[in-house]
Amino acid sequence: MGTGFTEQVPDLYSLLQVQQCASYDELKQSYQRLVLKYHPDKIDRHQSPEDQAAAQDMFVAVDKAWKTLGDPTLRKEYDARLNEKTVSQEFPVNEEITLADMDFDEDQDVFSYPCRCGDDYSVCEDEVEDRRDMVICCSTCSLTVRVLCVSSANEQDGTHHQEENR
Repeated sequence: MGTGFTEQVPDLYSLLQVQQCASYDELKQSYQRLVLKYHPDKIDRHQSPEDQAAAQDMFVAVDKAWKTLGDPTLRKEYDARLNEKTVSQEFPVNEEITLADMDFDEDQDVFSYPCRCGDDYSVCEDEVEDRRDMVICCSTCSLTVRVLCVSSANEQDGTHHQEENR
């Protein structure tokens, strides 16, 4: 029974309890905190054998997540597979937008677009560098938008040229 990798992509960012756009330092800090929490030497020996085994499994999973996300090349490959999985899934898409429709926060390098629930759809700038369409979920509700990255590159270039000419 052959299942593709895109069906089996674990969410390493959730394992490390960080956002996908987390910096290297944020990843490292979270990894260190979680390793201390789940390290076999730190496990309470009064816990049940099942709880001890679960903590040890979590320790191994966190370590594997760090080994992937802590390496820039492996992280980029992982992100590409994760984005491929997201785009290939059949989500009910609430709206199709382009990057030009989104607001950009230069301080955090994040594009955002308001959701009708009052929260935002957001995506880090480095996640859209390959200019592939992607589906973004709202962090609060179940709504999604499809971001059309290919067509937005031309729109954004035109916008920047217009602003430069002013």
